[in-house]
Amino acid sequence: MTNMSGDTTGTVRSGVTGQTVRLPVRGKRVRWTAGLVGMFMDHIAATGNIADAARLIGIHPAQCYHRLRTDTGFSEAWQAAIVAGHQTVEIGLIGHVLSGGKAEADADAPPFDWERGLRLLTLADRRQSGGVRQGKPPRQLATREETDALILKRLRALAARKAREADRA
Repeated sequence: MTNMSGDTTGTVRSGVTGQTVRLPVRGKRVRWTAGLVGMFMDHIAATGNIADAARLIGIHPAQCYHRLRTDTGFSEAWQAAIVAGHQTVEIGLIGHVLSGGKAEADADAPPFDWERGLRLLTLADRRQSGGVRQGKPPRQLATREETDALILKRLRALAARKAREADRA
């Protein structure tokens, strides 16, 4: 699928749907076909991993995020796939725990990274509950009165600085 120059060419068969999808050429603008979108969403729903899904179809994850911001239909499918992916990961983790750590994976499935799965579910739960963003304080929305008061305070500070500069000159 990758030639000597690193360009992705050819086709790949989806493990979920079994359909053959033509991969984009690396470095070119991505033409999102229904098959490409389907394979991408299927992989997210199966693993919850966006970067892996992007690599599977031969594109950079940034191209996926651009499409997410610019296409509402894609965004809705993305959200549904993310929810399905989180449920898949959660069910896998529960199965692993209930089996005493001896749960067998499908022969076709890649090995599951349990630490990453737990991290994914923890972050998803935080986002859903509006909790702390990783490494950042919780978001706070200011009221109109608070923003007006802050703007007026800064305008007064600017006016005072200009007055001091005018007195010096």
